[in-house]
Amino acid sequence: MDRKLKVVILGRDDALWLSANVLWRAFQQAGLEITVIELPSLLRAGDVYPTLKQQEAYHTLIGIEEAPMMRASQATFSLAQRFANFSRNRPPFMHAYSTYGRDIARVPFHHYWLKARAQGAKAEYEDFSVNAAAAKAGRFFIPGEAVDGFANCDYVYHLGAQGYCHVLKTVATQRRINHRPGRLADVVRDAQDGRITALKLMSGETVEGDFFIDASGQESLLLGAALGVKTESWQQWFPCDRLLTTYAPPLSPLPPFSQISAFRSGWVGLFPLRDRTAVQAAFTSHELSAEQALEAAHMVTNMRLNPDAIISPLFPGGRQAYWHKNCVAIGEAGVVFDPIDSVRMHANILGLSHLISLFPVSRESMLESAEYNRNVGAAYERIRDYQMCHYLLNQRNSQPMWDYARAVQPPELLKYKLELFAARGNVVQYDDETFEDDDWAAMWLGHGLFPKAYDPLVDQMSDAEAIQHFQRMLGFIRANVEPMKPMEAYLGMAPAAV
Repeated sequence: MDRKLKVVILGRDDALWLSANVLWRAFQQAGLEITVIELPSLLRAGDVYPTLKQQEAYHTLIGIEEAPMMRASQATFSLAQRFANFSRNRPPFMHAYSTYGRDIARVPFHHYWLKARAQGAKAEYEDFSVNAAAAKAGRFFIPGEAVDGFANCDYVYHLGAQGYCHVLKTVATQRRINHRPGRLADVVRDAQDGRITALKLMSGETVEGDFFIDASGQESLLLGAALGVKTESWQQWFPCDRLLTTYAPPLSPLPPFSQISAFRSGWVGLFPLRDRTAVQAAFTSHELSAEQALEAAHMVTNMRLNPDAIISPLFPGGRQAYWHKNCVAIGEAGVVFDPIDSVRMHANILGLSHLISLFPVSRESMLESAEYNRNVGAAYERIRDYQMCHYLLNQRNSQPMWDYARAVQPPELLKYKLELFAARGNVVQYDDETFEDDDWAAMWLGHGLFPKAYDPLVDQMSDAEAIQHFQRMLGFIRANVEPMKPMEAYLGMAPAAV
């Protein structure tokens, strides 16, 4: 790497401070010069960052201690996300952050479950997940030796957004990362090649740099506004075009899972925090006004919602390039996801992980951008495809928004993936996947996509032997879940009053 490379990060909130800490941690010994320009925060009291399971490992990587971070952000743990009301006939289901059952004779467990279900077995697929069983029982656990031999278990966070960003900013300040608050006045570009050379601030200051990170959120002040990189809309697959955010009183006891509940014109998400319950409602403005959306969220949750809700536009889509010239977009400056699977923070991680591995070694060429765009673009599309299935597979018939979502043609890669699973229960995994086989299978089965056939290798085992395997798995899960404690015990909080 060119040791004189000057990096300027323009942005706010999670994308800004994660970028600053990740670059410092990765390249502090290389002498990288980092300047952070902090735009005014857009966060409100009710905002939450739900994460995926990769977040914990990333905190360790960048030197964030879990316990103090969670206290400062009023955070809770989560073992699963519960989906309700996506069908008028099927019960809610848990998407657990763990594997389901165990492979038998090297055949994925869900094939054995499919055969047993066809023969009348009553156990639900989620009954074979330690995480799902614990979540349904209101219990939490830190994965360890007790379950490691049986399943891969993990947990995620619900992070109070303001407190979490304060933690990230404090860590960056302690690392003496060059930082100044400001507002962007102009972007200076080279007259010959169009690269960004400096940022002019409203204060009159000019900040020069060689490489720029756009962490400005959906405004995309550098990659989008200044460099003119267009967005490819995904709106045809995601009918909700507005997002309501507010909060309600805290739940007691704290449930170790989040919940997504569909209703006629969208869905409502509940994300428990220690001091409040964050509420998100994605809906279509073609059917609801802001006032009607707040009323619908109240009806779905049956909770006392803060009336000062914020309504934001929601237009999922990704840039045609995520790294153009000498600028890379991190977070929503590059890609906006539907919030249904809590992937916002993971999008930051994906972009930064690929940036670290392909960080430019020269200010002149930056040939790494082509590989970065290929890898990151594919990863974002695989996430998009996973999320799309919640809409495609809904069974809320005779409701315009959901009827439309069910009728839309998916992209070819997802279409084949769905067809193969529907035919024989196989899960196709492409390069750059975020969600694993168990995630896809649990989501599809939960939404009622039951394959017409299962792997014929399952028939090599007698029904009696398969039943014994099932009984041992269920017994193991029951024995491990029964002694687990409520989540408050792990958070150092007083137990809920009975």
